[in-house]
Amino acid sequence: MKSSLKISSIVLILIINFLIGILFWTIFINSGIKVFEFEFWKDIPLLLLLILFLEIFALSLLLNLKTIIIEKDKIIFQNIIFPFIKKKRLFSFYDFSKFVDEHSRYDSYETLWLFKNGKLEDRISSFYFSNYTKLKFEIKIKNKGKLKIGVFKQIYFIFGGKLN
Repeated sequence: MKSSLKISSIVLILIINFLIGILFWTIFINSGIKVFEFEFWKDIPLLLLLILFLEIFALSLLLNLKTIIIEKDKIIFQNIIFPFIKKKRLFSFYDFSKFVDEHSRYDSYETLWLFKNGKLEDRISSFYFSNYTKLKFEIKIKNKGKLKIGVFKQIYFIFGGKLN
């Protein structure tokens, strides 16, 4: 079974990348500021960090777009932008899975979190995939129910925190 990306998710990510690019262009390039010279950045390190954060955020959204292929005993995660980047995992690689409600400003989305040694390894979200319900039933990994946590705890797990 192969995942189907939601068009709305792709469009939203492209719009975010476009707007950040326009912001960068308008503030720096179009105004005549010489941003590609070292002298500019040594005086404004905070601005550099902000711009780098925005660019990394936008690019990470793009790089997280993946196609998921579920076969009888494994899951294959394939990057859409760089299709040669693949991650193949046997179902037996994961210890268990849990459902988590991830929230956005206007809605919440169910996400299947896959754990290995108490750490979050992979996520499959209903935000990105139109056939999420079919995907979650095809994955033959022991599910331990719903994990009810807040946004900060979710960030903790996403950045490598361990489940007790």
